[in-house]
Amino acid sequence: MESKNFLCGGTKFIYSKGYIGLPLQLQNLPDTALIERETLQKKSSFHVSLLCVKDILANNPDSEQEILNTFCTFVADRDISFVRYTGKFRFAQFEGKKTLVALCEVSNLTEFSKVLEERSKIKISSQPTHVTLYTLQPDIGIGLNSPTDMENKSISVEAPVAIKVALGIGRE
Repeated sequence: MESKNFLCGGTKFIYSKGYIGLPLQLQNLPDTALIERETLQKKSSFHVSLLCVKDILANNPDSEQEILNTFCTFVADRDISFVRYTGKFRFAQFEGKKTLVALCEVSNLTEFSKVLEERSKIKISSQPTHVTLYTLQPDIGIGLNSPTDMENKSISVEAPVAIKVALGIGRE
């Protein structure tokens, strides 16, 4: 696996650190956020993880290229895109790492997972779509790759108004 690589002959999707991701541009976020008595730092870049390929490879080590090819074939016909933030936030903690994530909606991701399962015969956990906004350690996230991960590693929190405004889901 390469450290960072654009997928499907374009610049919309990346394959980095074992994840297929959708990069996002965010502006006007405060540099820090006080969440659960922790001061977290804004990440230097943002994305939505669409699929944790490295988790699949743990049990199916020879399936990487098949997964990537299936993804590119799928997005050639059906767009996978960021839709909106849901207005829900989670504070995640795991092995000393702490993050604030914003839950979001992504079009056609569930459909892609179904197609991948049918073609590869591999059970795929639905990826809880979210954007990691802030981290305790600079740019160190926490894998929230399944609904179980989201439930076990995070709690629901309120985000500061300035963050909601920057995401277009709140008013000052």
